[in-house]
Amino acid sequence: MERLPKHYSLLSTIAELKKNKLDFLSADPDRVTDNKSTLYLTKLLNLPVSCISIFDDTEWDFNLENPNASANITGSKLKINFSKYKNIPPYVIIELKCLLLSVQLTPEVFINNRKKAKKTNITKLATNTILGHLKSGFRFLDTLFRVLKVKLGNEHIEKIYSSLTQVQAIDYRETAQVHTNTYNDDLRQFFSYLLNPYTSEHIFGENIPAFDPDQFSWKKRYKKKVSNQVIPNAAFDKLIRASSLIVHDFLQTMEEEVLDSYVSRYALQTETQYCNKVGITKYTFQLYRAYRLLSAGYEDSYIESKYGIPDELRNSRGKYNLKDMRSYLARCHGFNFSLSEVNEHLMLVSSAAKYLIGQYTGMRPSELAVIELHTCLTEESGIKLLRSHVFKGKDTSTKGLFDDKWVVIPIIEDAIRAIKILSTITERSLIFSSLHTKKNNEKEKLQTSVMIRHQLKIFIKLVSPDDDLGFSNSMMRHTLAYQLYRLEAGLPLISFQLKHLVNTVDKFLSRGSTSDVTMGYGGIADSLVESQTAQKLRKQSEIEVIKATADPDGNYLGGKADEHKERLKTAFKGYMASGYSKEEIFEAMAEQGLGVINVGLGYCYGSDSKNESLPCIGSLRCNPNRCSNAIVSEANAPYWREIYSTNLANLNNPSFADNREQIKEVISEAKGVLTLLGHGVPNE
Repeated sequence: MERLPKHYSLLSTIAELKKNKLDFLSADPDRVTDNKSTLYLTKLLNLPVSCISIFDDTEWDFNLENPNASANITGSKLKINFSKYKNIPPYVIIELKCLLLSVQLTPEVFINNRKKAKKTNITKLATNTILGHLKSGFRFLDTLFRVLKVKLGNEHIEKIYSSLTQVQAIDYRETAQVHTNTYNDDLRQFFSYLLNPYTSEHIFGENIPAFDPDQFSWKKRYKKKVSNQVIPNAAFDKLIRASSLIVHDFLQTMEEEVLDSYVSRYALQTETQYCNKVGITKYTFQLYRAYRLLSAGYEDSYIESKYGIPDELRNSRGKYNLKDMRSYLARCHGFNFSLSEVNEHLMLVSSAAKYLIGQYTGMRPSELAVIELHTCLTEESGIKLLRSHVFKGKDTSTKGLFDDKWVVIPIIEDAIRAIKILSTITERSLIFSSLHTKKNNEKEKLQTSVMIRHQLKIFIKLVSPDDDLGFSNSMMRHTLAYQLYRLEAGLPLISFQLKHLVNTVDKFLSRGSTSDVTMGYGGIADSLVESQTAQKLRKQSEIEVIKATADPDGNYLGGKADEHKERLKTAFKGYMASGYSKEEIFEAMAEQGLGVINVGLGYCYGSDSKNESLPCIGSLRCNPNRCSNAIVSEANAPYWREIYSTNLANLNNPSFADNREQIKEVISEAKGVLTLLGHGVPNE
């Protein structure tokens, strides 16, 4: 980090601690008699450590130094209260305060000695990260000195222990067995700071006893839970389709234009009218909005001027009475209008729209939290972009993609429009905001990652109640990357929107603002996630396509299916005889790039065809119902499902009236293959 003159002054003062501490070891700061030591201690205790804190303060507050911190970080995560650690002797607290400042001012020195560093090019540590490490260390040392006080007596500890250099390695080991907090990465990093040569030289003046905390018998040791990084394919498809239809239905109900033509076609098959079922129309929405705003204390003149209030809601004295409004809404125009059901459905629309934005942008929660509803959309060279703010990794070198701006595809724009309509009820200016109506003059607060996850889970729980997804916000980002890798690996299109996303990003990139070359599916995925995660997700997608197309125990249909399966069994038998498991073989195949193949409508063994008079025209005719050389597996099913769904939607479309017979034939072809694969399809 760039150091200012005041930083060098701080480091210089800290470095003097080792020379002066011998003069006041075991002494109370108020009773130090040596003039030189007194002057130094006064200087040290009055050092400014932040805009509002000095060294001697019991609490250090770094919030003003981090005005752009995300909602997850502001507040207590940027403060540390030293008075909480009552068992640590005063001079040890001074040493630890010096350590904290040293890590903050010379992070590059401490990063190189960390037990675990994900990125080798990191030169800066966030303040909240450092405080997290130090707080964990303070908790441990508080336990350590409490144990020592029980063992040696409180008076002995207060008189004798004035430096961490006096603590023995066995003391750390014994404390680990009784420390009630979990030994995790934060505590591991703290110990790496403590054992850093810089700390010994510039703070302690001597080495502390060496120890390896990883080898201790900890009472509680952190074990990383095995959790899903990505939403399973079937659940992803279900969530995307349901959220798209819910937003589409709401916009149509509000008589708004729907930009996403694909969802419009798909909606024709479902005939699901979500809003209509709970009595929501454009008119009843207007009534409900007036009720919500009046209930929140807004003046009727404000509501009338901004949105209008139907005259039917006025009583005989020309006033709006909430009780009268409630009874009117319950019986309005013959609808079975339940306020609780309407509120529940509008919450569902909101969370579905937010899920679409989160899933198709891959934004982090901190980035989602600050999207301004009315100013977030912008346009560059004819391409619509969504503006937010990136908090993480701003000081590292990036490709520029997803750096404060994200491409906007039609379904995202539809989702934003739905939230804008809903914001007329909540009177909020952020896309990810509370679902309650904001009181007049109430200051809007940014949503934390926990709040955002809660809102999204409203939608996920309703749409996919039987799927234990273990949902977290990062799953959307990883799932987007994973689906893009799947497409590049040759697996079938899961969502039309993913291809739409890539096509739009390609246009954005072709202008040279991010890259001179087309990034493609995998390139965009690489930009979304860190390199280690990217490698894992890419490999996972390639293994999936190998399992779908080259698993000797897989299900294949067609005239050559048995032959195809036998060839695979022969190949795998040789590998397994050498001691490899089937999973290891799949991994080896992925590492050799065998997963990157094009899985389309099916596979062909046409080289063995005896009928030379019949040329192969491929495409829709390349299926086991038409050709004995064709093979299809479960991997091909989504393509056929897409063909079936798209053409079924077009069957009664007046625009395609001249091609009705051809469309019916394509539907029949796709239905035959899907039936062969065991996929139930409704009659057209």
